[in-house]
Amino acid sequence: MSSIDPTAISRTRSPDLISGYRLEKLVGTGGMGEVHKATQLSLGRTVAVKLLNAELAKDPSFIARFQKEAAALAALSHPNVVSIVDKGKTDVTYYLVMEFVDGPSLRELIRAPQFDVFGALRRMLEICRAIEYAHGRGVIHRDLKPENILLDQQAGGIAKVSDFGLASFLEDASPSSRYALTSTHVSMGTLSYMAPEQRVDAKNADARADIFSLGVILYEWLTGEVPMGTFDPPSQRKPGLDRRLDAIVTRCLKPDPDDRYPSVTALIADLELLVPGSLPSMLPVKLTRVQRIKAGVSKVVRFTAQAAAVLMVLAASFVLGTAFYLSGERERRERNDERKTPRSPGAAIMELTLKEKTKQSAPSDVQTSPAHRSLTLGEGPDAQSILSTGRAVSFEDKSLVFPWQDDEPVGRVRVDVTNRDGDILSLKARLLAEAPPPTWDRRLGDMMKLYQPLPSPSVAMLLTGTSGRYVALVHNGVGEPLRLEWDLGERRGTMLGMEAPKPKADPVAPGAESPKADPTAPDAESPKVEPVALELTVDAEGRLEAFMGTGKARRVLFEPLVLGTGWVEQFGDAPFPGFGCLDAICRISGITYVVKQSPPGGTTAPVPTPLPPPVKTVAVAVPAKAVVPKKAPPPPPKKQPARPAPKNGKRR
Repeated sequence: MSSIDPTAISRTRSPDLISGYRLEKLVGTGGMGEVHKATQLSLGRTVAVKLLNAELAKDPSFIARFQKEAAALAALSHPNVVSIVDKGKTDVTYYLVMEFVDGPSLRELIRAPQFDVFGALRRMLEICRAIEYAHGRGVIHRDLKPENILLDQQAGGIAKVSDFGLASFLEDASPSSRYALTSTHVSMGTLSYMAPEQRVDAKNADARADIFSLGVILYEWLTGEVPMGTFDPPSQRKPGLDRRLDAIVTRCLKPDPDDRYPSVTALIADLELLVPGSLPSMLPVKLTRVQRIKAGVSKVVRFTAQAAAVLMVLAASFVLGTAFYLSGERERRERNDERKTPRSPGAAIMELTLKEKTKQSAPSDVQTSPAHRSLTLGEGPDAQSILSTGRAVSFEDKSLVFPWQDDEPVGRVRVDVTNRDGDILSLKARLLAEAPPPTWDRRLGDMMKLYQPLPSPSVAMLLTGTSGRYVALVHNGVGEPLRLEWDLGERRGTMLGMEAPKPKADPVAPGAESPKADPTAPDAESPKVEPVALELTVDAEGRLEAFMGTGKARRVLFEPLVLGTGWVEQFGDAPFPGFGCLDAICRISGITYVVKQSPPGGTTAPVPTPLPPPVKTVAVAVPAKAVVPKKAPPPPPKKQPARPAPKNGKRR
């Protein structure tokens, strides 16, 4: 291999060195060459041009490695992987043209004094998804380190993996024969981030070597140090970290590849549990020829069944057409057609106005004090007014129920609380959404929508202000992610959280055989679906949070939605608690609404517990001292008329 001229990298380049591109500025250098910011003249866009060092351009092995990086990038198209634009050759060297990432590397972010755990884990998920995608396309990076991960500021700071110069292709990938550059028992990569087996034999290292490198990056990001030899868990190096990270990092850094995560997908599954609001990842699956044939046969069978069903529906609709028109089915079908445009459940529920409302009273228990007001709905000696619109509601067994109504799929209720002054708020309830009954009308309507997914049953907990402003915590049924939606004028958005818990089957007694499902049984029992305990809270600083579960099982669903100290103004008025139901039978129980006023001058603690006792002591003690001394002196003057005692003495 030729030696590298130390001045070759810093030498000034001619702007028109490469035809079709104008070199603007040198932005980085490395062992193989240099990277320039450039302009693609045909499109006028900014790109990055990577030039192979002129001395290395004479070495066939480095030329092949350069071509290998181009082949690896050409095989990948992912938002978290730097994309390739072009490649070519000049009179003296070779070049690659890639997208220009305007932002720092991960190394600069790790060295920054500020540290955001959730931000780090979110970007770590982006890096893992890029490597997961590369492995699915048969590409192993083999040189993962903070310097090879760039943060695109124009795209919101998302991570992009670059520098695939040492990548290898799996045996079943086509470029393996063209770019099998690594020899057996040769170490390639950056030593601190290399897996033990890669240091001994880089050629035979598989995708689990990248998992080791991801573990080193995560450990360094969390603690600021690279793990060497026997290392302390991250939570010991930096107190306050989630201890579940210890197990994730330790498993990534196992010396034996068989003890690590079997795939990046398994690593992502554990990381997603620690990142509120993260979207579940999808593994790119490579189908074999047999699987592709099976999928094609299944598609043909499914299409045939659907075609037969369509013919049956057409025949049935011809016979029952008159009945549909007479019963108003045509009007309902037109309304369903209008709802084909995808809408979020919260927006669909809030479209119902309270102009055509029904007012009714519900049993409740109201507790009030100067700075505190709580309301328990469903039981108690008091009567609470509620306003409903859309579907009718009723109270059954201490629960607010939206029964199914064929001509009205949406219902909404507002609890008409009179005193809502306060800047600390909590709304709790147990929510259950069940699918509507499978009537013949619904079955026939569903058959007519073979190519349109049926709407999910939804039940929502609401905080509603004026002019349609709201925050909604939506439960879309078992197995579906919980949603937090908000529309507060100029601020609106949606966050997805963890899935609602699935029902648990009854345990089987020891020694007893599990009962087998009988397909002929008309009423086969399924595990009972339990309501989900949900909670919305807003503290005095305007941090809106959502929780699932109670007691020790209480878990945060999303990242806090920071509204600020003037959060009430964003609703237009103090928000009303409420509930909504969409395409479901909904049951809401355990409804508790609490509103508090934070003490003046104390905004650091959301619930100031030390202040109430002194206030109560003063309120009780001052009247006692003011009343007792005033009533005690009057008796002595009344006893003074008893002075005739001296006269009695004279009688003696």
